[in-house]
Amino acid sequence: MADWVSTAASLPAWRAGLALVLAPVGGTLAAQRLLACLPGRVEQAWTYRLAFFGGAALGAAVALYLAPVNSAGALLLPLATALLAAFAAGLLLTAIDMGLWEDNLRPSPRVVAEVRRYHLRVIGRPPAGPRSKRLFDLALGVVGVVLLSPLWLLSAWLIWLEDPGPILFIKNSVGKGGTNFRQLKFRSMVRNAEEETGPIPARERDERTLITGRFLRKTALDELPQLVNILLGQMSFVGPRPLRTVVIHRWLQDLPQFAERHRVQPGLAGLSQIIGGYYITPRQRLRFDRIYVRHMSLAFDIWIMLQALYIVTWARWRKGGSRRDARLR
Repeated sequence: MADWVSTAASLPAWRAGLALVLAPVGGTLAAQRLLACLPGRVEQAWTYRLAFFGGAALGAAVALYLAPVNSAGALLLPLATALLAAFAAGLLLTAIDMGLWEDNLRPSPRVVAEVRRYHLRVIGRPPAGPRSKRLFDLALGVVGVVLLSPLWLLSAWLIWLEDPGPILFIKNSVGKGGTNFRQLKFRSMVRNAEEETGPIPARERDERTLITGRFLRKTALDELPQLVNILLGQMSFVGPRPLRTVVIHRWLQDLPQFAERHRVQPGLAGLSQIIGGYYITPRQRLRFDRIYVRHMSLAFDIWIMLQALYIVTWARWRKGGSRRDARLR
């Protein structure tokens, strides 16, 4: 035993680090493929979960072997490294088998083109937005990605552990000027939840929603990936909430003026969202979004963001507070 400890302590740091990564990765990959070869014995989802736990355990064993004697604090980083490596391997497996994101019900090229034509007729080509707003979005977006990165990892892990498969859900939505863009969200429902029903409002106790998904929706953590959309310039922190292209296509046929809300970038938080909620009609939504477009300013944006933060951290948690928050995914 003493020889093992002295050998571990004498390993170069890069070799120890490599062992901490390769052991859980190799263990997870090998275990899942082996379990998958056992016909009818293990449910597919459990092959990924069991492989993850096995890889993490192997990584923990390596971490214990390499840790200095009588140094429990030194174990935290190696154990975290082993856990992350095992999760990365499991995520790689499900990405290969099922993809990293779920992109259901993409609008046809005809629908995308018709939505764009409606907007060109009603609002033309909207001008570029204020530079101060874009700089504010970029600065806050970078800070958000860095500070909230632990929540990204935790959310992704909880989704994957409950329902191994794609971590992200892509919502094809209408952006500024009527263009279609891929809005990113953490997947909060079971895989292929809309395959038979199509895009319908999620009920408060929707059986399709994951347990993790309910928490992510109530805390708005499922919206975290949209920071990427903001950094890419497809969204802003504040603006009319983006809606699905297929839904907008139907509404424009009866209400062409609905295109006016897309004179500006869609936002993570919007005036119609914080005042009207999710159960308002297209005309009511348009009314609130027109108010925002007319009075858009940095001060107005900060006020809307504070109101949205209040809803997420307080109002939504009161009894009955989530009933008005059903959303069209």
